[in-house]
Amino acid sequence: MQPSNSGATRPPIIVLSSLVADGSVGGRLACFALERLGFPVWFVPTATLPRHPGRSPSVRTDTSAEFLQGCLADLSELAKAQPIAAILTGYMGDAQQIDIIADAISNLKATHPDLLYLCDPVLGDGEQLYVAEETANAMRDKLWPLCDVATPNSFELCWLESAVDQLVTTAPALADLSRTASPQRIAVTSVAGLMKGHIGNLLATPDTPAILFEHLAMPHAPHGTGDLFAALLLGHYLLSGNWEKATERASSALFELTARAAKSGLHDLPLIAEQVSLERPMASVSKRQITTAQTGSKTGQQAGKKGKRPVLKPSPLS
Repeated sequence: MQPSNSGATRPPIIVLSSLVADGSVGGRLACFALERLGFPVWFVPTATLPRHPGRSPSVRTDTSAEFLQGCLADLSELAKAQPIAAILTGYMGDAQQIDIIADAISNLKATHPDLLYLCDPVLGDGEQLYVAEETANAMRDKLWPLCDVATPNSFELCWLESAVDQLVTTAPALADLSRTASPQRIAVTSVAGLMKGHIGNLLATPDTPAILFEHLAMPHAPHGTGDLFAALLLGHYLLSGNWEKATERASSALFELTARAAKSGLHDLPLIAEQVSLERPMASVSKRQITTAQTGSKTGQQAGKKGKRPVLKPSPLS
């Protein structure tokens, strides 16, 4: 997909993720950010919840396979008559949803060969999955090979690349692992910074050195930072045509919003009050080129931190 002309009506982005009524998380957050950047959004929820289950227990209903398939079939028909900017997928309710979505993306790519697909593989964190293993397997087998760019955290990258026996967490090890992964471009989120007390996002693209965009880590950051980063990375790339610039802007915006949330003692990202930061962030982030061993190792054992095999722990979202 070519960068969008700011003087023209921009083509829509299809977003498939959770719909959470209360809280700046999931698909609702992604839609707000993309619309603030000027893109119409076709949003199909994969699950509906009144509030984020990490905050308090919540009821939930997953979108049925029949309804999801019908929605995507109708959107595919609409897409035949107009250009589509991109597809963004986030949280998936179950493995059957992933099968349906993978088929729909393949069909859309057949109609629009330049269609960009960004996968935010919402699977787990730390050393554990918080979705069913069947769902994670379907993500690895169906969506991971299809995507053009992905935004996993370090655990998700290791899991999807079958490197969970020795989890890696350092920027050089993650850069090595990213270079052998299925997606051509990966932006690993929440990577430990090279400076103490810093955190960042690691961009790995073909034939160029990996870059870590790091900034001061905020204590007790609100939920939704991964959802927002994925949306902003996609939106800013479509506007600029430059992955490095898009990653820098997305990282800067995230830093601004988490810092302001921390300063004000907020539980949610201040998207409405500080929405100008989504489009024109001013916070400075450090760019550090990451030197790797270039061994082609799948696990980055030389630079990695050995971890335990992840435990499958049910989540309120499961």
